Amino acid sequence: MSLELHADPQHRAGGYGFLELPERSLPETVKIAVQDAYSERWLNPSPEQRVTVGEANWQPERHAFGPYQVLRHDCADWVRIGPEIINKIEEYTAVRFEVNGQTYNVVWPDTLSPLAGAAALGGLQVTPQVVPVQEPELKSPPPQEHVEIPVTKSVSPRKERSSKRWIWILILLVVLGAAALAWKLFGGEPTPKAAPLDRSDTACNFETLSALPDFDARNASMRECGKDISPDVVLRIIEDASKAGNADALLLFGTLYDEDELDPRIEVLIGLTFADDPARAVYYYAQAQAAGSKEAGTRLEGACKRLTGSTQTLEKGAFDDFCG
Repeated sequence: MSLELHADPQHRAGGYGFLELPERSLPETVKIAVQDAYSERWLNPSPEQRVTVGEANWQPERHAFGPYQVLRHDCADWVRIGPEIINKIEEYTAVRFEVNGQTYNVVWPDTLSPLAGAAALGGLQVTPQVVPVQEPELKSPPPQEHVEIPVTKSVSPRKERSSKRWIWILILLVVLGAAALAWKLFGGEPTPKAAPLDRSDTACNFETLSALPDFDARNASMRECGKDISPDVVLRIIEDASKAGNADALLLFGTLYDEDELDPRIEVLIGLTFADDPARAVYYYAQAQAAGSKEAGTRLEGACKRLTGSTQTLEKGAFDDFCG
């Protein structure tokens, strides 16, 4: 059994991430304990109200963070953690996770960046006080002393360029002579370098995936590719299927625009995600529902609640068109 760490693409400022574990290996909620693999001390909560970056509180006593809700998706269990853990562990640190009685040894990746000034879980939000900066008084610079710069006799630029030109001509003649001698002695053309291997014929490129019979097969294959597939390739495949009216592709588009929903395999592992846009989300959910997706109805209802009472033109129009 293995554990992988991923950054949360919906929090680009850092501080949040996911633990990916094997499918159905966890209950509905779990607690997580973190141990330094070398000192064997346990990570404890920060004593201050705000979770600052660094200065981890490692103690001999074991502490369990949580509970955290477990999200099940794409043949894996996903647990979302926050600054209470991420802010306290430096990159490339060897740590040991204990999750639901199982132990996992990992090296902390450099992709999980901390969130500066994050509020502690259950703590009060502290508004930073802005201290006015007093501008220093401008003082006039001291008078500069007059320094006599001696004038030296310079070489004529024209003569300098002429001498350099002759030097380069002599060097060129020597190189050409050496090349002619080598050709005469050894003869024939030099052996051409081997052409680089063409790696375009892989199972994770657009041409191979688009040749599969339908979107179900393409969707399954690109999810198996994981980190080996480009987000641009995944986007092209989803776009083509959504234009053809495929319900699953339309539902996936809505998910990418909905910050309340997450497709971990596509958004976290592969890295294809969009900024939150509930107006677009309800549009694609409505299209997916019309195309026969049963799950789209529930997603549409949740996204419509977010648009209720919005005064923005696009969001109000989307609510009137798809949420009425």
